[in-house]
Amino acid sequence: MNTSELSALIHEASLGDDDAFTKLYAVVCRPLYKIARIALKTEEQAIEAIRLTISDSYAALPSAKINGNGAFVEWIVKILCTKIRYIYKNEDGKQTALPPDSGSFDIRRALNSLQDIERLVLAVSNVCACGAEKTATLCGYTEQTVAVCLTNAEVTLKTMLLSYSGV
Repeated sequence: MNTSELSALIHEASLGDDDAFTKLYAVVCRPLYKIARIALKTEEQAIEAIRLTISDSYAALPSAKINGNGAFVEWIVKILCTKIRYIYKNEDGKQTALPPDSGSFDIRRALNSLQDIERLVLAVSNVCACGAEKTATLCGYTEQTVAVCLTNAEVTLKTMLLSYSGV
């Protein structure tokens, strides 16, 4: 899909065209899901974050005043980040059962060992391929917080990987 087709979809969807919104969502669904799945501990939480994002973005699009294709993606990622933080807040310290340790490196176990904020920042930074400044804008944190979270996540994940590789 080229940029003019995407712009037309954004315009049509903002006017209430359900089919245009569905096509527009299809363009961004994979990266949104990747962010949600990395940032949240369970598949169910990721699906709930996506469901809430779709619902809220559909309702808010007519008044969003989006200026361009990149602005749409940023706008919907911000909504997703808000929904992910909402899910974190409502977990109320509930522990998600980790799969049994198989003795080999398990990326899901490693991601779940990170703090919530670190998983969200890592997910947005990597999936959106953006630096600390843009990640901060999308996640709703300061640039300093994002930099610290990325460093902490990197150290934690490297340490876990090295401990499993026997190095």
